[in-house]
Amino acid sequence: MGLKRREFLQQAGRMLAAIGISETLWLRLGDRYLQALAQPTARKLALLVGINKYPDSPLYGCVTDVELQRELLIDRFGFAPSDILTLTDDRATRENIETAFVTHLTEQAKPGDAVIFHFSGCGSRVGSIDTPGKLHNSLVPANDVVPLLANRAVNDISEETLLLLMRSLPTENAIAILDTSYTYQKLPKNGNFRIRSRPRSTIGQQSIGELTFAQGLRSRSNLRPAAAVLAAAANSQLAAEQQWNGFTAGLFTYALTQTLWLATPASSFSVSFSRAAGTVEEMAGLLQQPQIRHDNLTAPPAVNFSNLMLNSAAADGAVTAVEDGGKTVQLWLGGLSAGVLEWAGNSVFAVSSPAASIQGDSLGDGYTSLLLVQARTGLTAKAQILDEGDRPNRQLTAGELVREEIRVFPRNIGLTVALDSGLERIERVDATSGFATVPQVSVVGSDQPADYRFGTVPETILAETSSDRPVLYQRRYGLFSLAQRPVPDTEGDGGEAVKVAVQRLAPQLKALLATKLLRLTVNEGSSRLKVRAVLSTMAPQAKVMVQREPVRADRTYRLEPMSADSEKLANIDMLSVHKGDRIQYRLFNESDRPVYAAVFSSDNAGHLLVMNSQIENDPGAMSVAIAPGENLTVPGAGTFGWAVSGPIGLGETLIIFSEKPFTRTQTAIEEGMLQVRNASPIRELLNPLIVVQAVLEDLHNASIPGVEKLGISTDDLALDVNVWASLSFVYRLV
Repeated sequence: MGLKRREFLQQAGRMLAAIGISETLWLRLGDRYLQALAQPTARKLALLVGINKYPDSPLYGCVTDVELQRELLIDRFGFAPSDILTLTDDRATRENIETAFVTHLTEQAKPGDAVIFHFSGCGSRVGSIDTPGKLHNSLVPANDVVPLLANRAVNDISEETLLLLMRSLPTENAIAILDTSYTYQKLPKNGNFRIRSRPRSTIGQQSIGELTFAQGLRSRSNLRPAAAVLAAAANSQLAAEQQWNGFTAGLFTYALTQTLWLATPASSFSVSFSRAAGTVEEMAGLLQQPQIRHDNLTAPPAVNFSNLMLNSAAADGAVTAVEDGGKTVQLWLGGLSAGVLEWAGNSVFAVSSPAASIQGDSLGDGYTSLLLVQARTGLTAKAQILDEGDRPNRQLTAGELVREEIRVFPRNIGLTVALDSGLERIERVDATSGFATVPQVSVVGSDQPADYRFGTVPETILAETSSDRPVLYQRRYGLFSLAQRPVPDTEGDGGEAVKVAVQRLAPQLKALLATKLLRLTVNEGSSRLKVRAVLSTMAPQAKVMVQREPVRADRTYRLEPMSADSEKLANIDMLSVHKGDRIQYRLFNESDRPVYAAVFSSDNAGHLLVMNSQIENDPGAMSVAIAPGENLTVPGAGTFGWAVSGPIGLGETLIIFSEKPFTRTQTAIEEGMLQVRNASPIRELLNPLIVVQAVLEDLHNASIPGVEKLGISTDDLALDVNVWASLSFVYRLV
């Protein structure tokens, strides 16, 4: 690193990083935004609104959304706490929100400043005096009112007013983030998801106060021509929140903030947004698809994070308080996925000084302190500072970033199934009894956190012999996602007993558990293994689609060039693959030591495939090392790729690299395969749960030297981020 750049980064290390979404970039007009944010005088302002306490439609995750955004902006992107104003619950009235926007944002912002407005709460659609019969999107404040026949006025903030407020800002570097939806839904819930729209039909119109306020904005002469909005869902869709273990949050806000904790200076915002949108679609399906909206813009935005985070590498959270004379700390872990967060109670994190963040954050650089998590509540954790031997522990301070080092989780993780509220009492009793006989599967109530739901499929008419006889229905049972989407291949026949249905589902439940465990290995944000994987299509057209690599690994290689169409797709939408397309993965080893790779592919029915590099299922396929600087093609070059198959919906390929061979995994695969020769390099696993458990044991064994070096003793699985990298390719099969 040159002297001038080092001096510049050291100066940047004295200030926190900044975030803002520039219309200049969105319009592809240059890099004025980046230049402005690089100036130490650029200010960052935010107004964050979250409302749980609605009179007739309570929510539970909107205040958490505000916390997620606030911690991200302060600890990851350098907003001063005094420059972030939060309005939650009773304080978030229409008048307070509009007044705060004007006084805190419009009147304080200057050209070049960054401005964020976030709203989490209910949305709706209301009429307008100017255009009778036409409905407009609106945000529902805390002082929501029910319109009367004598007075049809509601107290909502129209989306048009919000856009006018955004356009009235004196800076181009502004963005609104809306975790809400507008579509009327008769019920407040859909499966395990609570819907963020006012659950009553709209018969009102905008209030005189709202119309007057909007007219005042409209008359301003300095309105900018456009406003930028990130929306949790399309206008006709539903935005949802979900309860996880210990907290509730909006699907969109949680996914977006997780992605941005892991963003790097080289990240494109559009790519980061696409990853967040893909996470939401994994949970909610087509019920909710986040949108980048560009009011009055004619082209999709193209935002780049280059130089916005000069003083910090990707992180999983931050220190929020130091206690017990510097012996323990409080952590915010908003950058972890919910699955990893649930089991973070014994994991190890590293906290680096600003200098270490600039120069690199390996454990041997002399700057890093280690933290052992002792307890977790929701998104916060309490951790003990580990004794580092001869090196004295340095004094930690609030705001320092933390990154995962050792991932620890138990060997007995199971699958949780929620019993749908539509089941009758006797059906719930029989289902509970039936699931009790399935190992590693437990049942909970309809409203509790779960992996899947068990319930009845839509009733089918079995017989209708005459008009004077009743129609006969027979109930059928199956599995559903948390968003009430049927899991393929789980629907039973009419008249099936509940216990019989559960036993029928037992093999598929094991396969779904295997996929859940496999996803717990994904560590693209924390691994430092210098590897990458590239997904290409072989037919009907040969082109590179997308690539994945650990964000904390040094990027000393050239990125694989993507076609213009593929790059555009990766930036604005989830990756789509057509059924029958032939695809191939190339696995690159950019490290200084040999690595091994295991490749698994799953679909939304729970089928788990293993891919080998050879045409034959050679017993040593996973034991073949990829030498430093070399690459491996899966399936092998002679196979002309893999013809994608499976049920329509989301599919996923997980590529797991390790410094040690997958010895136990290979043995488990061999024992579960039919004793026949098969020339295909792709085989469906007959014992997926046993194979995945072997994968975890192999990664644990590879991690033992690093874990023992830290003096950590545990009977659980402990995985060292230095020795493995698990990269996920999620795609929509169409």
